[in-house]
Amino acid sequence: MQRWDTREKRPSEQYAYWREVVCAAFTPLRPAARGSRDEWTRTGLDGQVESRPFGPVNGAEIATCAQVIHHGAEEVRRVEQEVVFVNLMLDGRCVVSQDGRRSLSGPGTFSIVDVTRPFSLDYLDPWRTVSFRVPAREIPDGLRANATARTFSAAGGLGAVIADTVRSSWMQAPRMSTGEADAVGIAVASLTRALSHASPTAGLAAVEGGDEVLRRSIEHHLERHLRFVDTSPAAIARHFAISVRKLHQVYESAPLTFGQTVMRLRVLACADDLRADGGRTTMTHLAAKWGFSDLSHLHRAFRHHLGRTPREVLAQIDAEDLDQMRTG
Repeated sequence: MQRWDTREKRPSEQYAYWREVVCAAFTPLRPAARGSRDEWTRTGLDGQVESRPFGPVNGAEIATCAQVIHHGAEEVRRVEQEVVFVNLMLDGRCVVSQDGRRSLSGPGTFSIVDVTRPFSLDYLDPWRTVSFRVPAREIPDGLRANATARTFSAAGGLGAVIADTVRSSWMQAPRMSTGEADAVGIAVASLTRALSHASPTAGLAAVEGGDEVLRRSIEHHLERHLRFVDTSPAAIARHFAISVRKLHQVYESAPLTFGQTVMRLRVLACADDLRADGGRTTMTHLAAKWGFSDLSHLHRAFRHHLGRTPREVLAQIDAEDLDQMRTG
């Protein structure tokens, strides 16, 4: 693993270090302050990068301040390795521009850029990204031409599979053998090729609320793994590489808090089991299966989220079935 941290340099040296060492480690890039460049020479540029190889692919986590990163005609001429970057946003917002397209990528989304042509990344806020660098030879020409500067949602479908793979691969990298890391790199390249079958979101207007997209991604993850993963705030925040504070923040504008959302999903899953089973399974078994501490906890949760007890839910199902029989 390689690490770079501008805090190891004096403030007056941090911008040059970021530009000449850190950015150059990925591909020729030219960072610029969104405001006055004097602020960087005066106060410094806070930026950290960790990078790891995954066989033919390279992964990195970058965290730094708002800025515009240019990859213009001059930088394209200096490219030594033709690659495509898959950038998964964890914090902040970025306007991605390439091939005449512009899209806004926020938490819970990802985008790609191709270093063989000019692009720019305008980071509107302090940001954090997991970025995988995939050899261009692994990516079909059509995808390289048509998928750049488009935003893909991690909330569902193929986008969720790709984002989950990128995120979990990076988090598990310290525990992987060289052979495992090589296999992950091949898998990431294969999934990137599959983007030709994915539907991007609709440009700049699609991700106005980055928190909303991230929230949908979290809830999609919970729905798929409710029975089998730790759903505590700390565990879910760790899975999405965000702070617990950020996790609760994305639910501030939602109808339910994070904890209430988890409980409602448990109630709905339990109710689905109840309907499918027709009451043949004991309530004690259902309570244990879906993470309720005891029967009273199960009944309170049903009343709060559905307005009925489990038996009332089952009775309504029986009544609906009887009505269907009568009308059928």
